[in-house]
Amino acid sequence: MTKLNIIMIILLVLAIPFLSASIGSLGTFKQYSCVNLLQTCVDCTYNNISSVTLPNGVGALGLTAMAQSGIEFTHSFCNTTLSGTYNVNGFGDAGGAMTKWNYVFEVTPSGGAEDNTTIFLFLICLTTLFFFMGVFMKNYIFVTIAGFALMSSGVYGMIYGFGDITSLYTRTISYIVIGLGMIITVTSGLELVKEIYDGTGKENEEDED
Repeated sequence: MTKLNIIMIILLVLAIPFLSASIGSLGTFKQYSCVNLLQTCVDCTYNNISSVTLPNGVGALGLTAMAQSGIEFTHSFCNTTLSGTYNVNGFGDAGGAMTKWNYVFEVTPSGGAEDNTTIFLFLICLTTLFFFMGVFMKNYIFVTIAGFALMSSGVYGMIYGFGDITSLYTRTISYIVIGLGMIITVTSGLELVKEIYDGTGKENEEDED
């Protein structure tokens, strides 16, 4: 694998976490807190939750009637032990006919993206700095450090997500980042050992002469 190929791969992987799609969301909430599931309807006589799916795909709530207060229908959901995206499905009788609805909400350890984003960007900048220092200075020690930093970024992303998004997709990306970090670390480590070995060999040959 050439240095150019490594640079292209790392830039591609670092860009992936910032590419995301947006769908209807209730918002972002702190892990282990209760989330007030909400649905509004002017002419509904009822709204029921048909299911709530956890980030790991397991169903956490079956058919449940929501409490009504005026035009608002609510239900307190407290099973937020997992960080990631929760999917909520339900139905009501808007306009006298059964109407289905759906939305998601995010759960993160901090309940927001501010600190998470700062730390993640710091790890990415540190990784990039050491990687390019190693490439242009032809110093495999810096490249090895960059590999470790990239693996740390992947582990952090796997636990806390990217920004305020933590889901199966972000964990998959994190696994890829960790794998790439391992490849860079092992490759640069072998090159470093080879460089030291070759240097030792040359010194031994000079001593024999």
